[in-house]
Amino acid sequence: MIVTDEKITKKPRKYFKEEINLNDWNEVKKVLEDLLSTEIKSKDELIEFLEKWSELESIISEEMAWRYIKMTCDTKEENSKAFNEFYANIVSPAQEYDFKLKKKFYDSPYRNELTGESFEHMNRLISRDIELFRKENLPLMVKEQELGSKYGEIISKITVTFDGEEKTLSQMGVYLKNPDRKVREEAWRLTMNAVAEHHEELEKLFDELKEIRIKIAKNAGYDNYRDYMHDAKKRFDFTPEDLYEFHKSVEEVVVPALKKLNEERKEKLGVESLRPWDTEVDVDGKVLKPFDNVEEFIDNAIKILSKVDIEFAKNLEKMKNTGFLDLENRKGKAPGGYNYPLSETGAAFIFMNAVGLSGDVRTLLHESGHAQHTFRSKDISISFLKDFPSEIAELASMSMELLTLEYLDEYYKNEEDLKKAKREQLESTLKILPWVMIVDAFQHWIYTNPDHTIEERDEYFGSLMDRFNTGIDWSGLDKEKRIRWLRQLHIFEVPFYYIEYAMSQLGAIAVYKNYKENGQKAIEQYKEFLSSGYKYPVKKLYEIAGIKFDFSKEYIKELTDFIISEIEKVK
Repeated sequence: MIVTDEKITKKPRKYFKEEINLNDWNEVKKVLEDLLSTEIKSKDELIEFLEKWSELESIISEEMAWRYIKMTCDTKEENSKAFNEFYANIVSPAQEYDFKLKKKFYDSPYRNELTGESFEHMNRLISRDIELFRKENLPLMVKEQELGSKYGEIISKITVTFDGEEKTLSQMGVYLKNPDRKVREEAWRLTMNAVAEHHEELEKLFDELKEIRIKIAKNAGYDNYRDYMHDAKKRFDFTPEDLYEFHKSVEEVVVPALKKLNEERKEKLGVESLRPWDTEVDVDGKVLKPFDNVEEFIDNAIKILSKVDIEFAKNLEKMKNTGFLDLENRKGKAPGGYNYPLSETGAAFIFMNAVGLSGDVRTLLHESGHAQHTFRSKDISISFLKDFPSEIAELASMSMELLTLEYLDEYYKNEEDLKKAKREQLESTLKILPWVMIVDAFQHWIYTNPDHTIEERDEYFGSLMDRFNTGIDWSGLDKEKRIRWLRQLHIFEVPFYYIEYAMSQLGAIAVYKNYKENGQKAIEQYKEFLSSGYKYPVKKLYEIAGIKFDFSKEYIKELTDFIISEIEKVK
């Protein structure tokens, strides 16, 4: 199926006609200094300043994007060197001008003449950064970054000997899908024992991070780091107390629903109780194989997208025609998957490691959602109104996973395989929610009770595991349960970033429900949301998408009941 033979072409520049030598810091610095010294004598000139600054950001961002893409597509040393040198010599020193340029905008007498909801929203975003800035926090943030990186170093070096070979923690995850329960249990216990051996080291590292974060918050005039981060993340549409309501709603609605699903899993596995090593294995032992080669993989995704909206299919095929897809796993390629926006071109690049499994289909359709977001918001000329946060970005991608669910028969011709794929996708929308609540509630407690001991911290985490338990039997595994948080990198490296996934997942369920009930109207609302970038606050953007931004028990019950009813249809 050929939807289009078009290729992607780069958008023309408006302000920077000449090529900038992005390998020469002195030249880049001169452009930044010229921008900083721009005389602004009217509201229109202030807008032009913002647009010119945004275009420069796009130029630098896309150069970094291509270097990152090359480095991950082929991990040879010269590509890593090219990326690291550009980041160290250009991107990092350019970031020092970010605050200065924001301050220039903030201090402009014409700032308050920018009226309308979008400009008011942008004004709040930039003002918040200026108001939180403290020069004395810069070295603390550098130290925090260094300690956060140390966590990754520790975890990545932890190995276990299994089946006669040395394995990393990530490699051990494969064995949790093994149909032999003894193999799963042994793999799980070995992994947790290996983490437990580093318990003291990781706890000490976290205490260092906690103290630095508390100092950063105090310097900025906050009583606690939780409240500081809430403002630093520009969470204007909800309060920390609203998140407590979110936690409670998931506990009272989603946890009971998952307990019922896990009861069914326990019966299908034929076990007396569901243990932590029983949660990932396929209950029927069948592994889905949705495609045989990458060409088939891409073409079926294009067919599926065409059934949702022809524009989505055209965008993915244009990416294919232009060489903006690198999907197959191969030697010398970095792990993982991503959608990387190409800010200046106005398109995106999708990278992943497909091996022919059902998870590959979900990943490609997920990343395709991110790509559509990039395509439809590319003409927003001011970066502050285009560069959306995670609770917006992930709504686009998670929604696409569900919007395409009706058309997975392009990959699964067998009716039972199709039902299995749909069921796995639907169940996953609920499974993520309790764990996100645990991670978020844990951090709220840590930073509002900063004088706690290591023992008290682990004990509190264990209590959260009990509170949000979805029917898993942890008897005899108290220590493992209490230190499970040590494997959640977000707590160490990106504090308070995680709740966004639960917000987006709820939103995606609502978009899918809207689609099932209203068809094409829901797609038009979704497209309008994609086109809006970050021109409006989060709550307004969710409304544009045709859904609510709501953490109430009643709303979450409505969405949970909908998903359960959809699961019943494919049993």
